[in-house]
Parts: sequence; C-alpha cells; structure tokens
Amino acid sequence: MNFLKRKQIIVLSLVLMLLVAGYLQYNYNKSSQYSEDDSAQIGDAVYVDNQDASDKENIDTAAAGDEEKTATASKEANTFFAQAKMDRDVTRDKDIETMKSIYQDDMASKDAKSKAYEKMMKIVETSQKETNIETLIKEKGFNDVVALFSDDGSVDVVVKAPAISKADWAKIADIVSRQGNVPFDKIVIKNMF
Repeated sequence: MNFLKRKQIIVLSLVLMLLVAGYLQYNYNKSSQYSEDDSAQIGDAVYVDNQDASDKENIDTAAAGDEEKTATASKEANTFFAQAKMDRDVTRDKDIETMKSIYQDDMASKDAKSKAYEKMMKIVETSQKETNIETLIKEKGFNDVVALFSDDGSVDVVVKAPAISKADWAKIADIVSRQGNVPFDKIVIKNMF
C-alpha cells in the first residue's frame, strides 16, 4: 500500500513538472512572437511599403545566389573528400590483401614474407597516422580533411575551408609534424571549398 502511494507521488510530480514546463514554454513563445513595439492586434490594417518589399526581394535573391554558389562549392568539395578517402581506402585494402597473400603463401621465401609483413605494418601505421591527423584537424574546427602520406615521406593535407589563415596553417602543420613525425618542409597544406 505504501508502495502505491510512493509511485503515485512520483507520477503526480512528473505530471506537475510537465505542466510547469508547458506553461513556461507557452509564455516564452508568446513573448518572443510579439515584441513590445508591436501594438497592432490581429486583424488591424497595416501599411505595407512596396519599396521595402522589392529591396528585400533583391537582397533575398542575391543572398540565395551566394548560398547557391557556396552550396555548389561545398558539394564539389564534399565529393572530393569522399572520393579521396574512398580511393585511399580501396588502394590500401588491395595492398594489404596482396601483402597478406604473399605472407600466407607457402611457396614464398622467408625474405619475401618478411618484406610483406613489414609492408603491411607500414600501411597500418600510416593509416593510423592519417586518421589521427584528420581527427585532430577536424577538432580544430574544419569540417573535413584528407591527409595523404606519400612514399617520399611528405604529407599532403587538404582541408575543407574557403581559405587558410597563417594561424590555421601553423596549427595544421604542428599536428601533422607531431602525429606524422614529418618535418615542416615536407608538409603541403591546401584548401578546397
């Protein structure tokens, strides 16, 4: 019996909290819709200036054109980043499969197996470095990034941004240098938007 009362008190408390939240939300929406300057009531006649409307339409059209250009650029950039990552993963998977088949081949020499194993470990290590670099650069506020290690020890980084400031370049280069153990002169940073 005591258990039921306790349960009822909890349910009643939750219902009261919901009512209070609903009342506060209603009052908040009511106050945000009408400012104190709006003294017009619903149904009152309101003077509408045609000049302001046509200026607003021009501004809206120009803004929509800019957004469309930005959206187009971003769409191309999104395609680039997705394609680059997919190509990198496919190539890496093929390389690992090839090295794995050499490593598991009974007819392969011990030296070939050893080199295949080392190559697989290098691919995994490089992949981990690229992932770390991309994650840390995204954490700095960039929407997307692709980091690619090349065979000569350099790293290409492409970030999704309209421009890269010197401060951003320094942050990205620092991350690449620390995570990839790459000197600054071997780091190439580009932007794409």
